[in-house]
Amino acid sequence: MPSPYPNAYQIEEIFANRDNPNIFNTYLADSVDVTVVGQDFHIAGQHQTPQAFHDAVWVRMTAALKLETLRIEVVRVIGGGESAWAAVESSATATSKSGEPLHNQFVDLVRFNSQGKIAQMKEFFDSEHVHRHVEAHENKEKQAE
Repeated sequence: MPSPYPNAYQIEEIFANRDNPNIFNTYLADSVDVTVVGQDFHIAGQHQTPQAFHDAVWVRMTAALKLETLRIEVVRVIGGGESAWAAVESSATATSKSGEPLHNQFVDLVRFNSQGKIAQMKEFFDSEHVHRHVEAHENKEKQAE
């Protein structure tokens, strides 16, 4: 009998597309619940649709990066298959538009619905590091106006 939810290998394939929102967002349920954990952090918050998540997180983070340098690697997947829940550990590297290196490790806790879409995702990452890159870029943009 097939597993009711994506298995670890399928989840790894899903998250291997994390650097391409046109593909990754197709794996998000229409009424997804995404929480980016953090206090006093511009990108932290709860997002209820793929578009809200994309605009609040992806657009702001990638605006500060040389997008062609972004690499996201799935380190490990725990769960999936018989369980609706999985943990996905990933590592990202990139270069900011100001030439600074970005090295970020993060974990996503995800719950899949019966259609195999991500219904809930809670993201934990080095918020201070990301915050500094995003804030520096946004402050530079404001000064240029």
